Amino acid sequence: MSHAPTFSIVTPSYNQAPFLAQTIESVLGQEGDFAVEYFVMDGGSTDGSVDIIRRYADQVSEGRWAGRCAGVRMEWVSEKDGGQTCAINKGLRRATGDFASYINSDDLFCPGAFARVARAFADQPEADFVHGDGDVIDRDGRLQWEWLSRPYNHSLMTSYHWLWNDFTNYILQQATFWRRRVHDRIGLFDESFNYAMDLEYWVRAGGAGLRFRHLPCKLGKFRLIAGTKSLSSPTVFWEDVLEIYRRHRGSRALGWYFAYYFYNVGRHAAGDPLPALADGLKVLGRWRELPEAERQEVERQARWGRDMGCLLLAASRQGRPGDAGRLVRAALRARPALLLRPVALACVLKRLSGQPVSALLDSLGGRLVHWYRSVRYDYRYRRRGTLPGGGA
Repeated sequence: MSHAPTFSIVTPSYNQAPFLAQTIESVLGQEGDFAVEYFVMDGGSTDGSVDIIRRYADQVSEGRWAGRCAGVRMEWVSEKDGGQTCAINKGLRRATGDFASYINSDDLFCPGAFARVARAFADQPEADFVHGDGDVIDRDGRLQWEWLSRPYNHSLMTSYHWLWNDFTNYILQQATFWRRRVHDRIGLFDESFNYAMDLEYWVRAGGAGLRFRHLPCKLGKFRLIAGTKSLSSPTVFWEDVLEIYRRHRGSRALGWYFAYYFYNVGRHAAGDPLPALADGLKVLGRWRELPEAERQEVERQARWGRDMGCLLLAASRQGRPGDAGRLVRAALRARPALLLRPVALACVLKRLSGQPVSALLDSLGGRLVHWYRSVRYDYRYRRRGTLPGGGA
């Protein structure tokens, strides 16, 4: 490495005082032959966060912070902003370093992360992104499960399947870094995304031909706690993800993706899934500003997806006893042609075969899906004898 590179790190902050000091120290405490410029963009916190930020910023500016790298600089603001994505971009616009990343105000970088990333970028100058593994932790920092990532696959990142792809974004944001030149190629984060802004950025980069390198080591920690955006709803990310599919697959390809969305809406419904499916059409508000012809196409795809979602729910036997039959009838009343779909035929076959045979088919199908997932997607967990989400 001909010179000591600089990391430009942004923390969007809003009322996370119990965790903020740990986040800041995970940035300022990185050790190695590099410099750090750190931007904390606070949205006007009222819980004592500002005092915490000021305390660390004063230590850095007055030379009282005992840094273990080539140099540390810290800037901060506390003012009302347009939300998390706006705050990230506000910080990135100030960045002058070689490598960039952001870390939320309740998450952490692992010790040694920056040194590993700097070496990876030095070894592979053609790499635009470096992403690694990490831990999912609870409020008190206890390990919940390991997040084992894998190499970037653009086709997989822009697709989803109801059986074996629990979530598309397997790249851990807290363990992802990129060269600042990426901003010149694809711009900053899209502020119309409130939840999946990181996934949208990775997919936009992959679509532009930018290159990712995966490091099979832990670089970050994701704190998953009640009250955060990630746990505000089981389907909270779907509106953003559907928009990503629309941009990269086209409106006419959205039918199956809407089906998977409605499947998840119904799967998490507290009671009768049919009202929840009807209520799920509110998601169409996301596309009300599209040109009329495309807006109508998105709506057609959504309604087809809702009816297909009924069949997916019925086939998976989700919900209370008796739901499967009602779901099939609702779908076929709206679209009789769906009876020719394999998933509809599977529902009919299971109902005709009786409970013992139906249970056997469910068991065999579940085993096949489990095997396929473990080989195709979860192979790194399989090698360790664990499953995503902490299962064993």
